[in-house]
Amino acid sequence: MGFWQWLAGSEEPQHKDPNLLVPELVSHHRAESRLVHQLRAHAELSPHRAGKDQLRAAADEQQAIARRISEKVAELGGECGEEEEDPAPTTGRNHWDRVVQDLEESQALTQRYNEQAIYWDPDLPDATQFFLALERDKKRLNALLRDIALRADPHAID
Repeated sequence: MGFWQWLAGSEEPQHKDPNLLVPELVSHHRAESRLVHQLRAHAELSPHRAGKDQLRAAADEQQAIARRISEKVAELGGECGEEEEDPAPTTGRNHWDRVVQDLEESQALTQRYNEQAIYWDPDLPDATQFFLALERDKKRLNALLRDIALRADPHAID
């Protein structure tokens, strides 16, 4: 195929293998579950009560997202498997550093859901809608984590 045919999009569309969806979702479930454990561990390390409560609320939202993925995997006939021994959560120098790490990991997953929605569209519209819904949920969670990080910033002006 020449450059101009490629540029004009005259090649045959490539259809995605639906059998790849379940392993992808299982991978996302593992990442989300790991982030749940990390948020809970970071909540316990928080130096003040408000930070603990806010991170616990974020962990609960994160748990709901992981549960939705697990339910989708079961609906598609797969299973997420046993909960593996979670590696130690990342640690930071202080509360703010830990929350920023949580936020960055959550944002990476959010971006991945957007990429997955684009990838599966238009072959699997249900999967596309599911990934877009996950992206919306993660954006709400990211806003909460961003708020926690701003409140915990040691250099913020009061």
